[in-house]
Amino acid sequence: MRWKFLFVFYLKHMFKSKLYASASILFFVLLIVRLILFFSDPYDMEAYGQLPHEVFMLVQMISIFYIVFFYLLHSKELLYGVQSFFTDGYRIMWEKMSSMFAAHVLYQGVMVVFSYLIFAIVYFFVGIEPSNIYLSLFRFLVVYMFGPLVLSSMYGLAVAMLFGTKKISFFAILIIWITTGPMTTELFIHFFIKVHANDWKSLLFIGKHAIQHIYDSYIGFEVDRGNELKLFTWFLVFFGIIFMLSLRWVLTKSERNAVVKVLLVLPLFVVASAYGAVQSNTKAFTRADQTMEIDDYRKMNEDVKTDLRYDIESYAISLNEKQATVHIKFSRMETTKPTFQLYHAYPIKWIKSNRQQVEFTRNGDIVTVYLPERTSSLIFRYDIVDTSLIPYTNGRTVLLADKAWYPKKRESQMLTVYEFKIIGTNYRLTLDTFTDRFFPKEKHAFTLKVDGDVLFCNLPKRGEVYYGKAQAVTLIKGQGNQLVYKGYQITYPADWPDMGERVSTVVPQLEKAFQDVRQLAQTDVSRLPKRIVFSSFGLSSFMTDDHLIYNTNDLYAIDQYILDRNFYEEMLFLSVPPKGSLIMYHEWISLAIRWLMQKNELSAIEWVSKSYLFVAQPLSVQKQIESIYKSFQPLSLEQKQQFLRTWYEKMDETWTWEQVLQLVKESGTIGDLH
Repeated sequence: MRWKFLFVFYLKHMFKSKLYASASILFFVLLIVRLILFFSDPYDMEAYGQLPHEVFMLVQMISIFYIVFFYLLHSKELLYGVQSFFTDGYRIMWEKMSSMFAAHVLYQGVMVVFSYLIFAIVYFFVGIEPSNIYLSLFRFLVVYMFGPLVLSSMYGLAVAMLFGTKKISFFAILIIWITTGPMTTELFIHFFIKVHANDWKSLLFIGKHAIQHIYDSYIGFEVDRGNELKLFTWFLVFFGIIFMLSLRWVLTKSERNAVVKVLLVLPLFVVASAYGAVQSNTKAFTRADQTMEIDDYRKMNEDVKTDLRYDIESYAISLNEKQATVHIKFSRMETTKPTFQLYHAYPIKWIKSNRQQVEFTRNGDIVTVYLPERTSSLIFRYDIVDTSLIPYTNGRTVLLADKAWYPKKRESQMLTVYEFKIIGTNYRLTLDTFTDRFFPKEKHAFTLKVDGDVLFCNLPKRGEVYYGKAQAVTLIKGQGNQLVYKGYQITYPADWPDMGERVSTVVPQLEKAFQDVRQLAQTDVSRLPKRIVFSSFGLSSFMTDDHLIYNTNDLYAIDQYILDRNFYEEMLFLSVPPKGSLIMYHEWISLAIRWLMQKNELSAIEWVSKSYLFVAQPLSVQKQIESIYKSFQPLSLEQKQQFLRTWYEKMDETWTWEQVLQLVKESGTIGDLH
């Protein structure tokens, strides 16, 4: 009865408090202002999944008011020492703290519901379709808004019990506010940028590694069991701190013994919760894990010995949660040491031949199998684990065909990293490409059995399995939507609005870009695939005979004018195989883009711009490239087309910039084509 009275009392007190109520109202005022600023951007942004990151700054700003409120409230009550006047004074003190905490939880629950409604209404009116993105949005707000704001009351209570009404209390509040707020990773970016998901240092913050990046296409918001266990760990820690500080007001021996017992047991729960949080954290959103992926590939031996004297007839792949079992049948096997490309991060449990486990070694992504005799089949058993390169979280994963998520017949590492030094500086450019950007023409029979819901697979579904012949397989188990437009099966992220209306603009743009590119060079694929997967962040782009993965790599909406250039650039990179040196191929792409833009009367590109590898070339080469651009600009459209076609046809590793310059000058003397 007394606790209920105290709960109602504090509920009314918070409602009437100018400090508490004003802080709560200010949160919504600032949130609405931030949303207005977002939508006042002159460009139609596509980054609606990143929009809820606004709460991080707002929670950081508002939490200090709550900390001060609870500090003032509790320090004044402790100052009068009323809890010492009664035999059950210690119990009264805990009833007060628990009731004011419960009242705060109720208010913050109402706030998080209203915040969710604001975001949900915005999503609904911009055209984001109903899906589980709305449910995961609420989970995101609970972890990163509700949790930190509820914890702010515990910070205030702890400071009040530790320092009372001393002036040093406000300095302590300031330190706690800075070091525990969701903006911690931004304030101390040089430290936290090096923290991995499974590093114990990740427990030092409740927010995110990069507050602007909170959503990945098909993976969803950064919410997982690790986030929630970390939040629970912080609750246990501050509960323990408050319990320990409360020993000052213990009146009886039995109370002291009870508190000591709790304090002895509590660390076990803290350690268990912290361990679970570290082990469960997703690596998809961490900057340190992304950097480590690239560093790992820099260290890998690219000249590893391979033996590909075999031909694959078929794959039978079974995915049961994280466990992968791949049965490979061979049409030809002429070696006892076959090598395969399989993502190095996936731990192999065993490999079997003729029902017997065989030995194997790994060198990066290259797996060498040691057979006692030649065989007609092999079975691989390994785990699909969460990494920055191929995330697996909340049962969602994006297994793209350009990545070796199943054993492939390849002779190189999965990722090739190029590094270039910018001339005249100490800066370096990094370019990473997947070896499967252009796929071998041979096809294999695939049978794929997957548990759970599958959003996309380029294989047709037949009963309970996916089966068919393909160059490679893409599988997406994640958060997204699909539609059909004129025979095209379109898959797109859940945070893309009104795609049903915009698809009539986007697909014809892609078709036109593809046909225009075919006027310059022979493309790797003869027609635009009928299955298209769009992405706005994180996925690689590639094109096979039966499906296209298209990543805008941009915040702009896919039907915006700014992306016209991107369509041409991406189509060139996706469909025209590399020839010659890397820099020459990129400069050919750069000039081809300019011809395509001019042909379609799009004048957004300056003629002086080059590929981004230009700055890494010696000054003598830069002058030669500039001369080529200068000679290219005054040519007619037909002359430019002929020059680009001839250049690409003849270009190989032996070609020099002098030859290209001579060719472009000769093109200026050729009459227009008719």
